[in-house]
Amino acid sequence: MRILIQKNTWLRYVIAGVVSFGLYLGLYHMMTVEGADNNPRFMMIRLEDIGPGGYYSSLEGVGKLRAVLAYLNEQHVHYSLAVVPRWKNISADGTRYDRSISQLSDSYVQAFNKVLREAEQTNGTIGMHGYTHQVGDELREDGHQASGIGNEFNVPDKPETATTAFAESRVKEGLARFQQAGFTPHFWEAPHYHTTPEQDKVFRSYFGLLYQPDTAVQVNPPFAQYENALNTSNGVPSLGNVHVPTTLSYIPSGKDEKFILNQLGKIERINSFFYHPFLEFNFLEPVLDEWGSPVVKDGIPAYHYSGDNKSVLQKLITQLHAKGYPFYSVHDYIPFTPAQRLKIGSAQSTLVQTGHLTSRNQVDVVTWNKKTASIAITKGEYSPIRSAAQPAPQVVGSIPYTDGAAFALDSRLDRSKKGLWVVNPSGRLDEYSPDGSGFAKHQSWKIPANRWYDLYELRQPNGDFILAGLSWDRSQLLGVYLHGKDVKPIKPYTFRSNSSRDLIVRNLASPDRQGLFLFKEDTSQGVEFQLDKTVMQWKLAKVTLNIPDELGNIRFGDFNGDGKEDILRYDAKNLTSRVYQGTTEDEYKLLSVFGPWGRTSGRLIVDDFDGNGKADIAQYPNDDAFMDVALSFQSQNAKE
Repeated sequence: MRILIQKNTWLRYVIAGVVSFGLYLGLYHMMTVEGADNNPRFMMIRLEDIGPGGYYSSLEGVGKLRAVLAYLNEQHVHYSLAVVPRWKNISADGTRYDRSISQLSDSYVQAFNKVLREAEQTNGTIGMHGYTHQVGDELREDGHQASGIGNEFNVPDKPETATTAFAESRVKEGLARFQQAGFTPHFWEAPHYHTTPEQDKVFRSYFGLLYQPDTAVQVNPPFAQYENALNTSNGVPSLGNVHVPTTLSYIPSGKDEKFILNQLGKIERINSFFYHPFLEFNFLEPVLDEWGSPVVKDGIPAYHYSGDNKSVLQKLITQLHAKGYPFYSVHDYIPFTPAQRLKIGSAQSTLVQTGHLTSRNQVDVVTWNKKTASIAITKGEYSPIRSAAQPAPQVVGSIPYTDGAAFALDSRLDRSKKGLWVVNPSGRLDEYSPDGSGFAKHQSWKIPANRWYDLYELRQPNGDFILAGLSWDRSQLLGVYLHGKDVKPIKPYTFRSNSSRDLIVRNLASPDRQGLFLFKEDTSQGVEFQLDKTVMQWKLAKVTLNIPDELGNIRFGDFNGDGKEDILRYDAKNLTSRVYQGTTEDEYKLLSVFGPWGRTSGRLIVDDFDGNGKADIAQYPNDDAFMDVALSFQSQNAKE
């Protein structure tokens, strides 16, 4: 062959051309799959040092803060608020100031909390910016006794502030204040990022999302830093965390909006900066009624901007919108927040389903132990704060298990408190209804004897149901059709091979009409298995989704709670998830990419675990006994 190639120059060129073309195709695939618009153009803003003191220590200051936030809402700006829950200061004359958002009987605190609540219910995301953002109870020459100015952690002349015990005590104190005021902070930001690496581990054990860089790794990284590692500092294990930097820093004194605008597009990075709202106060004026008297709303003086496009923030927002930069919430850039870990049993010995079994708003996890036959329910408690130990599984009954049996949750009898479907390889379908403490057999039907690999419930119009799943060897799609009290077998569909398959239940016209889909990995093409009831057999309809062909498998869910179907592209090899938000029917836009997060073995589950109306994700690996959950708090209008 070597001699032939040497003698035939044309053959060398042909081979070289074939190799080059092959490399081009491979490179083209990598570019289109791995680099396909990873970061849509957007801006993020974090409002800094918000607390019950300083420039906001009076009702007038609270009213001005409310005016700035109202302006941001009017401009469709999503924003984060770095809130200091307790504000302290010792003045030179010995005067002490100490106010907390938890002092609920204080009329000023009530007003301040009302403005925070309004922000939370509109475009704002509240985070925890230390406990007091200062140190000590004495006047200091460096001024660090004042909230918003001082360091709280790793203060050189206060060695105790560099310990992990101090860090944990401050987090606990701050969270207690938030809880008493009725708030749940969604992210952590350390005052001035001034902490030790060991203290950062403590903060990561409480928060999966940190709106600050991991300075021990890189002071100002261009993108989010994902740390896909186990957190154990507070004794409650959780998986992964995300650090989000403010890449554009802030607008220094004497600079204007051009300081931010001139940085755009210079290098490849996200766009994020922080800003102090009190800088806008000089551009505000009281709102007057028809008699020229100042307006007071809810006990808070009302303010508005004295004109359009006068302040630095106004000019910046106007020009960013003109350049096509929407303002993202930090939850749009990081579409899922690493949250709780639940112990549920190894997939090798346990079958797992998620849903509502106990009439709670949050999702329950039900397991069927193959060895002991026990049925157990874990009443998970999901939150951005992941420091609390999760409830242990509660055994609620026993159902005999044999190889080839499978189960699914049953919504036929009660959608809010589901029962169980169980298919037995001997040829029996059992329906179990909830009986208060567990499950009781409600009805049984004879079905064809088959060994099942899994089982899915598909709701149909008029109260009918399809139960479908793969055969034990995954060579066939099995199923039965339920109409009233009658059950009819569906002729099995035989696949061309028995390779691993990922069946997906998808809501069609409504949650009361569901279909079963199978998509080809790394593509946007698949099929829907439709039941032809005249002959009781499956027919296939080709489906093409209006998203790019990329690495990974498809999942569906309403991840931002707007009632529209969104698509998740989950890449199990790289542990990333791309979120495509539905805009109109069959139209989707890339929101962001999440990860790497999770583990390479196992399966991804989509469900609204915390009950906020937005679908979350969870991963259930094959090789251990834990399920890891990441919660969605995505906004409904990120692209505006």
